[in-house]
Amino acid sequence: MQDRSPDFRPIPFEGENASPEGHKRERSLLGRIFRHPAVHIPLFLIGMVVLLAAVVLLTEPIARTVSGQASEGSQEIGEDHAASPSANLGDPYTIHGLDIHPDRLFAQYFGGAFSGLDANDEEASFYQDFRWRLEMYERTYGVDDNFTIRVYDGRTGEMLEAYTLRNLKAIYDATGEIDWEDVDFPNRRTHSSRLRDKWEARGIPRDDIVVRWGRANQSLESRERDEPFIQYEINLARRLGLSLLATEIGTVETFNQDHLVSSAGARSRYQLMPDNLRMFDVEQYMVPTVSGGFVQVREENHPLLSMEPSMMIVRAYSNAVGHELPGISAYHTGPGNIFRLYQAYLRAHAARPPVNGHVSDAYMWGVTAGFQRVRAQSSFGPQSRAYVLKAYGALRATENKLIDPARMIRVDRVQVRSGEMITLERILTALDGNTSIDWGAGTDGLSSYERFRRLNPHINLPRDDRGLVPTDGNLRLTSTADGDPLRFFLPDGAVEVLQRVGYDFFSNVFAFNENTYLVNESEITRTDRRYERLVQEAGQFGFTSENKRELDGLVGQLDAMAQRDPSRFRQTQARIARLHRSIWNTSAFRDLAGTAETLLSIVPNRRAVDRELAIADSLAAVAAAEADAEDS
Repeated sequence: MQDRSPDFRPIPFEGENASPEGHKRERSLLGRIFRHPAVHIPLFLIGMVVLLAAVVLLTEPIARTVSGQASEGSQEIGEDHAASPSANLGDPYTIHGLDIHPDRLFAQYFGGAFSGLDANDEEASFYQDFRWRLEMYERTYGVDDNFTIRVYDGRTGEMLEAYTLRNLKAIYDATGEIDWEDVDFPNRRTHSSRLRDKWEARGIPRDDIVVRWGRANQSLESRERDEPFIQYEINLARRLGLSLLATEIGTVETFNQDHLVSSAGARSRYQLMPDNLRMFDVEQYMVPTVSGGFVQVREENHPLLSMEPSMMIVRAYSNAVGHELPGISAYHTGPGNIFRLYQAYLRAHAARPPVNGHVSDAYMWGVTAGFQRVRAQSSFGPQSRAYVLKAYGALRATENKLIDPARMIRVDRVQVRSGEMITLERILTALDGNTSIDWGAGTDGLSSYERFRRLNPHINLPRDDRGLVPTDGNLRLTSTADGDPLRFFLPDGAVEVLQRVGYDFFSNVFAFNENTYLVNESEITRTDRRYERLVQEAGQFGFTSENKRELDGLVGQLDAMAQRDPSRFRQTQARIARLHRSIWNTSAFRDLAGTAETLLSIVPNRRAVDRELAIADSLAAVAAAEADAEDS
């Protein structure tokens, strides 16, 4: 995946040099802590304490991820928020109160930890820059509607102007309908150019003029589209050890519109490239009908088929690059660009190599003070720079909206048993009139055929308003189609109803309900824990040939375990590790490993030897001087 802008989404106007404090001296997080003027304890002792705390804070999310499990810790929930979901159906809740909210998992970046820093502390500059950008995208996705254009001075973060397309807003307020593409092009684009010219004429350098388009309307629409599936995204993120940022990829990419295809060919609401879809067995094929025709199936158009591949890629990328923040960025820009960002960071700090640093520091630097250096050495562009920030802004936009577990879609993903065939009409006729089956919200009054169409958006069935199953939509359902497994969805309980009337044709029934993706600690093995430790080391710039050899061995073991026990968990572990290994087999990784081993091992060791020699020389000189003094 490269720095791509889908043809359905506008490229934001952003001053590429925009940074309110970007001209100040660059420092790592640990360096800032060690050198802060408030620190009066002896350097060695405070350094050891802070180092231990930083490692725990930064690596704890990863430490419980690689096995695909998340710890069930206590949750800090404000009085104004409902409780988080349990294994069973519960009361409505908000994602603000969940323990996997990034404000909790990554508090040192998102939780306001830097708000109390002295604005004149130059060592905190690029952390302040990062928070400014976070706040900007919070406003973009959660405050400013789709008729707003906001202009900032990128040098200081000052908001210069907020302009509203009043005529278009009045039309939308009166009708409730509008095409957001028409709002953006040419309307907001034209006015954005005018505003840039205006503020440039007033003395703001053009590269420092940052223009942002509000997306609050689309954020709300995106949440509404995701309502049947959001519980599954949360459960899956928890199972894979990811934060809630991973659940916002669909919003950032497409505002959760499943049918959109980018100019680069990325598909689904999660914008997966075709090779990644095939790698995770998300296929396209044709299904025959009783009339002799065929119906197209595009499995990527169903969130319950594309969601798991998307998050597994986020997990694998996060493992490969050492942390979830750059891992989510890698989902958009590619792991190779993240490796090049790390190299730029290490080289920029070659005079003081971050021997005890963490890749999150490098990522923070790369999207703020180091962005121009990174961009010059890679294809990590403005869209890549903003990707994680957009995910956070989208999350904050709807974090206080209630999620009702009762509104999640409950379905069975089924496949007809090998050697059997049944028509869609026979299935729907057997289900007609059965009041025990819940087809989902908004389906009252619809025919069973139209209900099936809504439940299976990946099957391109023709519409029919007569309440019948049209001949060109009456599928001949078998085990496979075009050699691929033919998978479709039935409402919860439908399989049992069909079995009672003698239609016992189904195999591979997978239930999507409140228990799907729940954590099972008993599945974790010592091999999984070894993999966890390897990823933790990667997060501390452990990109070495030795760790690469260990990964190769772990992949072999995880593959063998998955063959012996082909459970969903074991297969997931093996796939994630294989994708991780493929990333570490690239030339970009080899280049990074060379840089990391040189700057974080050879150079520090050489300097340590030089220091020891210098100390020895000094001691020898002192001893010689004392000897001379005694002789005299």
